[in-house]
Amino acid sequence: MRIRWLGFVLVLGMVAACWGADESGKPHKVEATKLGKTRNVHACGNLFLAGQPTPEDIAILKQKGIQRVITLRTDGEVDWDEAAKIKQAGIEFVQVPFRLPDSLTDEVFDKVRKLLREHDRKPTLLHCGSANRVGAVWLAYRVLDEKVPLKKAIEEAREVGLRSRAYLEKAVDYIERHQK
Repeated sequence: MRIRWLGFVLVLGMVAACWGADESGKPHKVEATKLGKTRNVHACGNLFLAGQPTPEDIAILKQKGIQRVITLRTDGEVDWDEAAKIKQAGIEFVQVPFRLPDSLTDEVFDKVRKLLREHDRKPTLLHCGSANRVGAVWLAYRVLDEKVPLKKAIEEAREVGLRSRAYLEKAVDYIERHQK
């Protein structure tokens, strides 16, 4: 009986991890943290949300166990070869670029949500220039995939860096159209 109970608890823990939750099944808390000189960094379980890391911070990402970097920045926004530097460190690099609110499409939300659903298996840094765009796409993920109530998720998104009213409106519209 004890072995069955232990097995059940183990399975529950694995399911919770797949959904970005802690051992109790609740979504991870958002906590301010540091990654070198990178600005506006927050951790939420194995997901790091931030502004633009510096080239020198790439070694710190590796030390923290980050295995994938997702950038929301468009080509030409960074004056160094971020993709090459990250790949050179043995970290996967994914670009899901958007800049203006009109470029924040359902396709962008869908792609980022799909990538973020894997963050507990693959520790991830999601970043843009300041974390404004990060807050918008993470908001949709937080509500739709982690089942955090919209009001709380908006507060968290603002804490991580969401400042743009237009991005907020795009995220809320996407959430409302995709809630089941």
